Amino acid sequence: MSVAFTSFPGVLENVSAARRFVAGALRIAPAVTVPAEVVEKAEVIASELCTNAIVHTRSGDPGRTFHLRVQVDTHGVRGEVRTRLPRRLSSVPRLVAAAPWAESGRGLHLVDALATTWGTLTPVEEGTFFLLQWLPEQQTTPHRAKPLGAV
Repeated sequence: MSVAFTSFPGVLENVSAARRFVAGALRIAPAVTVPAEVVEKAEVIASELCTNAIVHTRSGDPGRTFHLRVQVDTHGVRGEVRTRLPRRLSSVPRLVAAAPWAESGRGLHLVDALATTWGTLTPVEEGTFFLLQWLPEQQTTPHRAKPLGAV
C-alpha cells in the first residue's frame, strides 16, 4: 500500500495542482500499476471535490487550506479531501438537480458516475472521500506519463 498526502491553500488556482498531485501519486505508487483509466477518473474526481472544498467550505476562506490524501493498493484507490467546516451549517455534499441553464451544480453527478463509491468523512472529520476499484487483471494496462507541462 502507498499513501501520499499534502495540503493546498484554498484558492481555485490550486485545483489543477491537486489534480496533478493525485495523478503523480498514482503513477509512482510502488508495486502497483494503476490502470490509466483509473488515473484519469481520479484526476477528474479530485478536481471536482477540491473545487467544492474551496467553494462550499471554510477551506476557501482567506489563509485557509484543504488537505488531500491518496491511498493506493493492488485493488484500488481511496482519495480524501479534508476541509474546514461547511459555509452553511448542516450542509452535507449531496446530489441535487441543476437547472439546465445553470453554470454549476453538476460536479457531484460526475463524481457519482465515475467513482466506485463516494461520500462524506463526517461525523469524525470534515470532507469527502472517493473510492475507485479495479479487478487485478485490469492492472496490466500500463499508463504513460504525460510530458512535462501537460495538464
